[in-house]
Amino acid sequence: MAKYSNPFRALRNRNYFIFWLPQSISLIGTWIDTTLRGWVAVNLFAENKAAGFIGLIAFLKGLPTVVLSPACGVIIDWFGPKNVLLFTQIADALNAMLMAYLVHKNVLNAVQLLVLSVAMGISQAFYLPSRNSFIGSIVPKNLLSNALALHAMIFNFARMIGPSIAGFVVEYRGLAFGFVVNALTFVPLIVSLLFIKSEKPAHRRAQRDFFSDLRAGVRYVVSSKALLVTLLSSTIYAVFGMPYSMLMQAFAKSAVRTDLVGYGLIMGSMGLGALAGAIFAGSLEIDEVVKFKEEYFILWIGLSTLVSFLYPPAAYVMSFVNGAAQTIFFNTTNTRTQYLSPANMRGRTMSLYALINNGGSPVGTFLFGLLGNAIGIRNTYGVLAFAMIAYFFVRKAVKSLQLDLQSLSQIR
Repeated sequence: MAKYSNPFRALRNRNYFIFWLPQSISLIGTWIDTTLRGWVAVNLFAENKAAGFIGLIAFLKGLPTVVLSPACGVIIDWFGPKNVLLFTQIADALNAMLMAYLVHKNVLNAVQLLVLSVAMGISQAFYLPSRNSFIGSIVPKNLLSNALALHAMIFNFARMIGPSIAGFVVEYRGLAFGFVVNALTFVPLIVSLLFIKSEKPAHRRAQRDFFSDLRAGVRYVVSSKALLVTLLSSTIYAVFGMPYSMLMQAFAKSAVRTDLVGYGLIMGSMGLGALAGAIFAGSLEIDEVVKFKEEYFILWIGLSTLVSFLYPPAAYVMSFVNGAAQTIFFNTTNTRTQYLSPANMRGRTMSLYALINNGGSPVGTFLFGLLGNAIGIRNTYGVLAFAMIAYFFVRKAVKSLQLDLQSLSQIR
């Protein structure tokens, strides 16, 4: 029987509350920024080329994560997640201001957009593992799952309203103003980080050996079957599940036949579903969360994608289902990865988690964006759906085979 608790209990922790509140503001700005960059990309190219270019942007944003993530984990464990997180926020604020300037001057071109995407990707390579490790360093372990769920809650609340705000900002104030808004939303978070106390780095300067620490982190993950299975599921979702939202701008325009406001409503529906999923996950105790079978949530995501493929206008509703399943999936895999990681190894395990999520997603979005150019974005959603559904049945078959082999060995 599941145990339910106050879904907002982690907010009683002073340091977490000081972080959570300005992070909420920053994430709204981030989703405004993400929406505007995608819409800029869509309108730089003809309709039959837009999905591929959006995929290329996502790939270039994720490429630094693939290259840098293992090193990021070592750096986080050396210097502490708070210091690394602070650096990423300053870098992203400057990136947004540069976007605002280029759009305001009407000189932004595809090359500049790609370069700024790479710069953001470098920052993101450090952001996800440092943020997750930072949360783990400021809350006790029994509140970890709830704290991560509360972060997912504000992330998805921002995703719910950010694209809609972006649509109205473009309508009444223009693209450049939207990027300025994003830059300003980083300020409260940057200031708050200066006042939050967190764990000191576990490695003293005299103890640091980069390649030795890097190998130790990889060995720890490889030695844990539970972590390996969790990271495998994360890989499947990152490659086949994330393109649902990452390519939605092209899907909304080409398959649903709607504009930026319609796209905002679809993403708002996804954010609302994710908000509901976060509240549910946050109400559970950590020992319940780590036992979830995450392949069932991949199945939900696959089925919602399948319905959207069969009847594109259903995306307004299916995005709600997709968002709820996605949030519970992320809360499960994130919590389990941190729960099984000792404090002095957390930065490195979370960097590998980030490598899969921030690296696998852009690779999948890029490849399926190109596939969208070749066979149409609607048909591409069908391919994504069948891949996720197939993974669920493969996992079930493998587990059944393992049980049969165990029973056979016991008989013998």
